[in-house]
Amino acid sequence: MGMKFQIDDACWLGDDGWFHRGTIRIADGRIAKLESDFASDAPCGDEIVVPGLIDAHVHLREPGQTYKEGIANGTAAALKGGVATVLDMPNNRPPIATRESFEKKRALFAHKARVNYGLFWQATDGGEPAPETAAGAKIYMAQSSSLPAIGDADALARICRVQDLVVVHAEDERRFFHGVEKSGGRHGGRPSMEGRAPSRPDLTHHLRRPRAAVLAALANIEIALRKTPAKARPRLVVAHCGTVEELAWVRKMKRAGHDVWAETCPHYFLLTEEDYLRRGAALQVNPPLRSEEDRAAIFEAVKNGGVDFVSTDHAPHAPAEKAGKNPPSGIAGIEWLGPILLTLAKRGEMTWKRYLELSGQNAARCFGIEGRGGIREGAWADLTFVALGKTAKNAREKVATRAGFRPYAEFAFVARVRAMMIDGQTAWSDGRVRPGVRGREVFA
Repeated sequence: MGMKFQIDDACWLGDDGWFHRGTIRIADGRIAKLESDFASDAPCGDEIVVPGLIDAHVHLREPGQTYKEGIANGTAAALKGGVATVLDMPNNRPPIATRESFEKKRALFAHKARVNYGLFWQATDGGEPAPETAAGAKIYMAQSSSLPAIGDADALARICRVQDLVVVHAEDERRFFHGVEKSGGRHGGRPSMEGRAPSRPDLTHHLRRPRAAVLAALANIEIALRKTPAKARPRLVVAHCGTVEELAWVRKMKRAGHDVWAETCPHYFLLTEEDYLRRGAALQVNPPLRSEEDRAAIFEAVKNGGVDFVSTDHAPHAPAEKAGKNPPSGIAGIEWLGPILLTLAKRGEMTWKRYLELSGQNAARCFGIEGRGGIREGAWADLTFVALGKTAKNAREKVATRAGFRPYAEFAFVARVRAMMIDGQTAWSDGRVRPGVRGREVFA
């Protein structure tokens, strides 16, 4: 790039979890030098600089369904949310399970992405390993594309033997209920929500995909790992953890020495099935929102340990689809990821060190993303400029994603992304995308 410049009188959150005031010198897209004469465990003012976030789980719907979002629009929403790097899932149309489809998708992102990016490969039984330039392989134990789900322990073990890193959607679709009566709120004599019927007769999504499907999936994953020789086992990420049982399983597997990581999403620690029943299909998501007990447990794990990083599972759908008779599942949340985590840190509900772990450091470690997720000398200058205490502006700003819906409308934000730098270039400023700035592929 050849550019050299400096940001004077900046207050940035360093890799040590402390705020530093001084000068950030940038050269050729990287942080060349940090000069500070002040450090504090609290923000040194209402304007701070934090590392660009890493959202390790997004669905930007391209190729195949650009009317839902698309790469350019989805990465603009990422900038609004303080996200500098996205890892995009492979359940496209067609699924990204061949070298040809993977390379075509890479070309689309190279041309359109406004932030840095990596792409997942969809694992299939008997399929080839993910390309070296992939973020990893995604296993869907519940069908999410034209390819079949993979739930059998032997099939999972065969995949584990050929992949280095797998992310698992842990719901065994063989345990789903497909005949839940819309009028009753019961299935097989089991009441919903501990005895309470849904407030609307059509809202049965959380009943059709019961907790038993998660438990069955975890059991088969564990069998598969034990069937796989220790030296051949991949790193395994349990995607979008939303239950007490998933947290307990991850703890158990970590204690047993398995290379297992836990991801969760804001909707699992801010919302419950009660919100889904109250607000309708806009909050229908896979896996479904669960009980208040689950929400509280996930929130505790976010604040104090038990999950490794927070992603969004950004899954936008057109408003007309969500309003239809058979609404698709998915919540679009990428543009609120930074403001949510920043708000929790500002309010003292987590330490700033924990904020760094959840927002980028741990995802970078897990997926091997070099030079991202921190403000340190030599790192890429992915910088998020934040205004603290700007609740009203968050409420008024236009929704960037094509989903056009605010899942966190009731959350009291006290942080707002004011500007974003990607590799030292201003990509977003005061609500506007700066044209011409493109991200890099992080695994190339």
